[in-house]
Amino acid sequence: MTITRILALILISTCAPTSYALVTYRCVVPDTPVIKATCLVRDVILGTVANIEDASFSIDMHYVALTMVDGFIPDFTRQLARQFTQVQDLTVDAMGIRKMYIWGNLEQLSARNNSIRALDFASIGVEHRLRSLRLDDNELSSVPLFGKSFNELKYLSLEGNRLEEVALDSFTGLGQLQSLSLARNGLIVVESTTRAPARSIHQGVQLLKLKHLSLASNRLITVNISGWEMPSLVSLDLSNNDLYLLLDEAHQLGQFGALLEVSYAGNDWQCSWLSEAQLMLRKRGIAVKDQDPAARCDREQMKSLNGICCYERALDQELNDKDPFGSRWEQLNELRRRYELVQYSYDQVEDADLNLITERGHDLRAKLMGSVAQDQDEIKRELVRLRHALDTETAQLERLEERIERAVIELGQSIDELRERAVRPKPTLDAVRQQTIGDSIERIKTSIESLRRKVQNYVYETSERDKRIRRYGERIDHLEDQLAEAQQLENSLHRRAGDLTARVDDAYRVIEEVIPRNSEEMYDRVRASRFGAYSYQMRRHG
Repeated sequence: MTITRILALILISTCAPTSYALVTYRCVVPDTPVIKATCLVRDVILGTVANIEDASFSIDMHYVALTMVDGFIPDFTRQLARQFTQVQDLTVDAMGIRKMYIWGNLEQLSARNNSIRALDFASIGVEHRLRSLRLDDNELSSVPLFGKSFNELKYLSLEGNRLEEVALDSFTGLGQLQSLSLARNGLIVVESTTRAPARSIHQGVQLLKLKHLSLASNRLITVNISGWEMPSLVSLDLSNNDLYLLLDEAHQLGQFGALLEVSYAGNDWQCSWLSEAQLMLRKRGIAVKDQDPAARCDREQMKSLNGICCYERALDQELNDKDPFGSRWEQLNELRRRYELVQYSYDQVEDADLNLITERGHDLRAKLMGSVAQDQDEIKRELVRLRHALDTETAQLERLEERIERAVIELGQSIDELRERAVRPKPTLDAVRQQTIGDSIERIKTSIESLRRKVQNYVYETSERDKRIRRYGERIDHLEDQLAEAQQLENSLHRRAGDLTARVDDAYRVIEEVIPRNSEEMYDRVRASRFGAYSYQMRRHG
């Protein structure tokens, strides 16, 4: 009997001695709309290696798609994957996975909203059939080492991870890659190749079949796209970064011959660069998919060019001014390192606490069956509702607390002002010191902004200088070509003049032989004419 259906997997725990508990999962027909060849699994809790060893899945071979929800599998191991050799489409979103194994038979994998920090692939030499991989909202800090075993991968999404630096040559082994998303990662640097002493900084990267690339919602300041060879690129998303220009030149976007649409709002563009880029986009007929709100341009005192905000080029100080920070750079770097260490420790503790709470909740849930589990579901839903209500009340209390604090501060300031007016004491050393520190902080902030502007303008001037040098080189090459052509023409004329002189001499010789010697007058006329022509030629060449 053939039935098109979506199957829900029901957890069946059999009564057994405490020393051994075999858990069997089977697919049954739910009361939901049917989808062919898909098995839906609920409440699969495999927190330890022992749980994985004691788990058994009774899934018919014609179910090639498997979806797991409301479960917990911190380590999706090779041993567990051996039970799903026939599965080609796997969805394990929000399953608490920290390490994921990808076997060669998979064609589509979605593992979003987990805690994945590492991927484990099949043995070296195994060709993977994976075509779509979604790892959104995980904790990857580096691009997985795909190598050259994923020749069929077309769609790759790494949105919402912890990538700060990415080299695009990490994806060159994916020869069929068509869509790549690196959005929402906090990216600071995107380079063509991995930095190495033996590699040239101008070395490019080839992604010949890539059609869609997204770098949206990161922290990029500038990107060098001069080495990107992406002839099939159709859409490029650069929105919501801190970009002020793309290196090397605005017309470099023209190297993407198939480009049809661009998103680039939400940045800090230089107006001069942006104007050239928009002119090129209009000439190429490339559509712009987004715009900055007018309120942003007004709020940040920016200029608007066709709906995109930009900064006018300005220098507050000369580039050779004295460094305003002096010897404080080392102190600032040390403070930054300490902050990052504290933040990392906090994340580690927070992750450990959340994992412990999740594991404890799943362990308790695994002990419940039948009506108790249903009651727990009701309690869980009620708990979620109460938690949302508690969050709302907490937010309101926090806002109320902030208002009270502001009111107390304002009241204290008013009391201090009245007391100062009444008593008018002399300023103390601490007060002067606090005021001096506040002024220093403001000067440091102003200096940081000024330094940022200077760096931007320095990069812009360097780009303009390179463009002028290129134009001069092209002019010199053109003049050299013209000089070579003139020399070739002169040599050709010399050779032709020599040929004509030889012919004229031959003609006079024939005439002398034909005219009889007894005609002295005609013979002298011919000889005089020949001598005159020869003298003329000698004077001309002399």
